[in-house]
Amino acid sequence: MSRNSRTVLIAGGGITGLTAGLALARAGFRVDLFEQAEGFETIGAGLQLSPNALAVLDGLGLLHRIKTVAVGPTAIRVMSATSGREIVRIPLGHHAVERYGRPYLVIHRADLQQVLASACADDPDVTLHMAASVDDVAAHANGVTALVNQGSQMTEFSGIGLVAADGVWSRLRNVHFDARPSVYSGLAAWRALIAAERLPGSQDMESVQLWLAPNAHAVSYPVRHGQHLNVVVVLAALQAPQGWTDRGEVGELRQALAGWSPAFAGLLDHKARWTRWPLHAAPRLRRWSEGPTALAGDAAHAMLPFAAQGAAMGIEDAAVIARCLKAAHENGGDASAAFAAYEGERRRRAARAGRLALANRYLYHLPRPLDLARNLAMQAIGGRRLLARQDWLYGWKPAP
Repeated sequence: MSRNSRTVLIAGGGITGLTAGLALARAGFRVDLFEQAEGFETIGAGLQLSPNALAVLDGLGLLHRIKTVAVGPTAIRVMSATSGREIVRIPLGHHAVERYGRPYLVIHRADLQQVLASACADDPDVTLHMAASVDDVAAHANGVTALVNQGSQMTEFSGIGLVAADGVWSRLRNVHFDARPSVYSGLAAWRALIAAERLPGSQDMESVQLWLAPNAHAVSYPVRHGQHLNVVVVLAALQAPQGWTDRGEVGELRQALAGWSPAFAGLLDHKARWTRWPLHAAPRLRRWSEGPTALAGDAAHAMLPFAAQGAAMGIEDAAVIARCLKAAHENGGDASAAFAAYEGERRRRAARAGRLALANRYLYHLPRPLDLARNLAMQAIGGRRLLARQDWLYGWKPAP
């Protein structure tokens, strides 16, 4: 293959874009990846890496590196936020490995991004262009040409295709796929990292804890070798402008959580920087691919975080894109055919994950007395059967 015939362009250096860059390089392509930030952020929040996501990352040879910065929780403990009592315990740890072949891990987003970025930097077939944003892309007989803004100059890059992994506020989605803006959910996530050394010895640093309350919920789990507790509280909030985030006042959050058990509300007494993030979902699109251009990750199907699958779906997208492009190239096809095949394979599964997130949104935030009925039902089902209900999700593996 000539250089131009195997070059793929990627817009966006987030989890999806970096994973796609590695997957494509492993499949025999050259990659030019453009990230508009000057450097990869060290701030952010935690995320959960379920076995389906780890199946891709393991295939890229990254599982060992990820394990050095991640934590493997023993269970998901579903808790009553008002009483502080455990409702049900969903086993993870060795049980997840036995069931799905990979562990269930929790990690700080910046740590995962750093593992991926380092692997890309080490791969001679991946070129990272920082402080570079793809402003436009044009298709032609040989593939695509992207107009890239690199500070004070505009540069053209060519390749056989372009993957737009530029997030929930994707510019390329809005320009080339006639999409409406992302939709605000009416919810905001309050996020903080609390140093483990500030926490009492009774604090659970072995599990993911899901705290359910009427019209709200929270999640807490350890990250960074258990040195910090990642805490997220999701509450109703007024409309927020695009990209809005701010430093939240803990007093406001404490007032919103009046009536919550001290087992969780006590976390607000520890010094931490709280930020509020509006939760948005991508509009439903008629298509994810247009000729040699395709959307991936949040640009294609941003979903609410109630199934902890936003990053995982983007990681899966990356693996399928690489496989479809390789198959098309080996069989005389082009990027347009490959991206059409990718979209056909991924739409139904991503939509199902999105529906699960929406269902969980209402399940987690049920008002009284429906929340009591939910708790009794979860207890009756039991943790092992609740996990088994996710087999279709966690048991996914990339095709060879």
